[in-house]
Amino acid sequence: MDVYIARQPIFNRKMKVYGYELLYRKSLNNYFEGGDDDQATTALINNSFLVFGFQELTGQTKGFINFSQNLILNELAYLLPKDQVVIEILERVEPNEKIIEACKKLKEKGYILALDDFVLEQYTKEYLPLIEIADIIKVEFPAIKGDGIQKIIDKFGQKITFLAEKVETREEHQRAMNMGFKLFQGYYFSKPLLENLKEIDALNVNLVRIVNVLNIEPIDYDKIAEIIQQDVGLSYKFLKMSNSVYYGTKYRIKNIKQGLMFMGTDEIRRWVYLMMLRGVQSPENAELVKTSVIRGKMLSLLAKELHTAKESDYFIGGMFSSVDVLMNTNMEKALVGLPLSQEVQDALLGKPNQLRWYIDTVVALERAEWEKLSQAGGYPQVSANRYMTLYLEAIRWQRSLMD
Repeated sequence: MDVYIARQPIFNRKMKVYGYELLYRKSLNNYFEGGDDDQATTALINNSFLVFGFQELTGQTKGFINFSQNLILNELAYLLPKDQVVIEILERVEPNEKIIEACKKLKEKGYILALDDFVLEQYTKEYLPLIEIADIIKVEFPAIKGDGIQKIIDKFGQKITFLAEKVETREEHQRAMNMGFKLFQGYYFSKPLLENLKEIDALNVNLVRIVNVLNIEPIDYDKIAEIIQQDVGLSYKFLKMSNSVYYGTKYRIKNIKQGLMFMGTDEIRRWVYLMMLRGVQSPENAELVKTSVIRGKMLSLLAKELHTAKESDYFIGGMFSSVDVLMNTNMEKALVGLPLSQEVQDALLGKPNQLRWYIDTVVALERAEWEKLSQAGGYPQVSANRYMTLYLEAIRWQRSLMD
């Protein structure tokens, strides 16, 4: 059975990633279809642990996985390592005696329990035993009305961690912080905080110079080496990267030109654009930078797999698909001075073309916006399983370079 897995980061109050909620659906014919909670969760567990590699998806943090009533009672959670997962108890679970006992047993075994989509109406005599067992309570933040949730946070906040989900704006994030929420989830956290944004002139001018040289045939490796050598930081990073395990060098790269010749122009371009994104990274937007790098690699792998376009263009298009957000400007200004192909420029500016369609598809998958995947664009696609294989390869590539 094919399974798509998307992941949404969960942050703590210091904007560090606490874990990822794993979002999934069974898929046939490259669009998402309905299925019951039991099938979806068991398929997710099988694929994430046995096929794809759970730690690749979660980046050594914790994976939040939804559990239905049946799966809790059938003790499926015991198949999972307790130090790597958070058991999310779905809102449809009935807090009867059997469920309470099963959850207590999970707690005794050391598992972390989270109540999913908690609403004030659940704060009743029947739900209270489940609330008192929980380690984490997830609250749909935009749905909060009145001060009922605040009273619950005040009462249980010392022993229960409250997570605000579906946080969409800076104002919502600040209000959740003030209320005492300790974990946060939502599209807002794909964007940097305003007071810490980088300006457009933060792009390393030497990197832009290298890109310009790369766009002139034949490639002048001596000129690129000269530019890198003028920048101590770039020289250090380049030599460290060119000697990394990822590139599998059998011989030690001792100078800049030797490394350039070994890597080749496509890999040099990838490294330059990676360094550009790293230059505008801050603690607040680090996850978006990471997502952009994964997105770029994912698109380049798709281009190679489908033989539909120039791989380097797809890589750059994915990498820079959120550069306007990272740099607190509009896309037109963000692209000034970057010698991009016309297709890449058009795609980044939102004009409909093949690259733009693939970017939108990857973004929809990242956000688990499954309904958008049924909107056929007339372009070739890969199978669900192959997509996940490529996605995990992109994650591994990102980690090997950025770590």
